[in-house]
Amino acid sequence: MEKIPTIFERNWEGNRGVIDKIVVDIEKVESAVATEKLDGTNVRVTVRNHTCVRLEKRRNPDKIQKFKGIKDPWYVDADEFDAQDKWIYDALKNTDLTQITDGEWSGEAVGTNIQGNPLQLDKNIIVFFTLGQAPVWENVPIDFNELKEWLPKQQSKYGKGNIEGIVWHHTDGSMFKIKAKDFK
Repeated sequence: MEKIPTIFERNWEGNRGVIDKIVVDIEKVESAVATEKLDGTNVRVTVRNHTCVRLEKRRNPDKIQKFKGIKDPWYVDADEFDAQDKWIYDALKNTDLTQITDGEWSGEAVGTNIQGNPLQLDKNIIVFFTLGQAPVWENVPIDFNELKEWLPKQQSKYGKGNIEGIVWHHTDGSMFKIKAKDFK
C-alpha cells in the first residue's frame, strides 16, 4: 500500500503544514472524484462468500524502518484477542457483508470507540472506500486559498461535525488527499 500523497508541498522545516505549491498532477486531481476523508482506522477485509476470512490493519513504519528507507505503510493481521484490535473487530461485526463480493477491500473503521468518534456515530462500522461507500463531494476547490477557507467549514455527510478532509480518487487508481489540519 502506498501512502496517499497530499496535494500541496509540506513545510518540513517549520510547522509541517502545507504551503501553496501543488506537488501532484493537477489535471488528475481536477478529473478525480472527491470523497470525504473519514477519521478512523484504516483496515483491509478479505471476503469470501460474503464472509470475512481475514481482517488486517494498517501498520506505519517505525523510526528505524524509516531510517532504512521504508516509507510506505502496509497491512498486518489484526488479532481478535488483542485489546488494541477489539474495536475494529466490533466494527467488522457491525458491517453488512452480504452485498460485498469476493476480494480484498480497503476501508476505514469508524465509530463510537475509534479515534474519539469525531463523526459522533452510534456504533462502530467499516466504510469501504474501495467500494465507493465514502460520501462524494461536488465542486471541491483545489486552489490553495479557496481550499484553506472552504475545508474547515464543511459538515460531514457521513456523521456529525466537520469533515477531516478530502480524498480524490482518479480512474487510474491514483489518489490524492488534503486534511483540514494540514492548513496550520
